[in-house]
Amino acid sequence: MISVIVPTLGTRQMELIRLFDSLENQSNSDFEVILVSQDNEEKIKNLLSDYNFSHKHIHINKKGLSHARNVGLNYISGDIVTFSDDDCWYLNNSFEKVHSYFKNSTAGIICFQMFDPDKNEYLKNYPAEAQPTVSKRGLWSKSSIEIFIDLKKVKKEHLHFDEEFGLGAKYPSGEENILLFDLYSLGYQIAYEPELIVYHEKKDIVTRLNTKTVLGKGPMFKRMYNTPVSLALITLFFFKKYNLIQGENKAKLLISSLNETIRYNKS
Repeated sequence: MISVIVPTLGTRQMELIRLFDSLENQSNSDFEVILVSQDNEEKIKNLLSDYNFSHKHIHINKKGLSHARNVGLNYISGDIVTFSDDDCWYLNNSFEKVHSYFKNSTAGIICFQMFDPDKNEYLKNYPAEAQPTVSKRGLWSKSSIEIFIDLKKVKKEHLHFDEEFGLGAKYPSGEENILLFDLYSLGYQIAYEPELIVYHEKKDIVTRLNTKTVLGKGPMFKRMYNTPVSLALITLFFFKKYNLIQGENKAKLLISSLNETIRYNKS
């Protein structure tokens, strides 16, 4: 069974309905949904009442994407887990495909593809060929909603999002990359399959490179590597994305990013 963890603030009602519709219409019904609501609990409860898929609804008071996912992990019953967003949705045969791929793979983690059907674009430049083992460098391009983890091969106690990272946290991105790096370091096999599994809107990268996001990149690099490497990586990232970064005083932002990297220590 697949356990689908869905953190939500309950503010995107139409997106939740779209997600729930896609879950209701799965060709393989061997799944459960773990809704972790951080607000608007009654609205979410009312929406769920219109659907028949198996679900658990947990309400928490503390906000934060990584925290909500960690809470959700305590309630899963499946042997495969994935981390959904409340504004993504699935193909009708997505879970059927996932079950099939795990039956024929030695990997404990498989990453798939995301696609925006409205813009008719993939969200990334995905490799055309399958990768039985993703390189460490390749983990940078993975997103949480395309990751599925087989708990028969990966110990559940090894699944933990660093709650300093992710939406609603001190550093608003990078939580899924940190998780994959941690699992990679533990020796788990991470594979990639060029198979479309999940739909999501493709957002303009400019909207994501605000000051807070840029300031979080250095600590994310340091969380995975060490201080010298992270300082080199944040500098490289800054100049590679220079024209896309918001704000006028970019030199000051670079200095702030370097200082934030030096100050960061893993909690």
